[in-house]
Amino acid sequence: MLNTLFNMKKVSVRQIVHGFSKLHNSLKPGQSVDITSHGQTIGQYIKRPARRIKMPNFYQACQLGYGPKVGDELVKRLLAEDETLS
Repeated sequence: MLNTLFNMKKVSVRQIVHGFSKLHNSLKPGQSVDITSHGQTIGQYIKRPARRIKMPNFYQACQLGYGPKVGDELVKRLLAEDETLS
């Protein structure tokens, strides 16, 4: 069955139900397969490309110049808020 999935552009509903992970892993992003039922095409499965996540620019953030003074002020504010809550 796996060999059939690799060579076909059409798969039956039964093949999708019983071998979806194999089909999904065999497709490259953007490739599609027609889904058939009793020989008639009823749908299409297209593997979507993975979304790219933009990473923050850590070097640029380091260059902003936040030093120990900013951290000390932040800690003082957090401790003051904590004391007022308790």
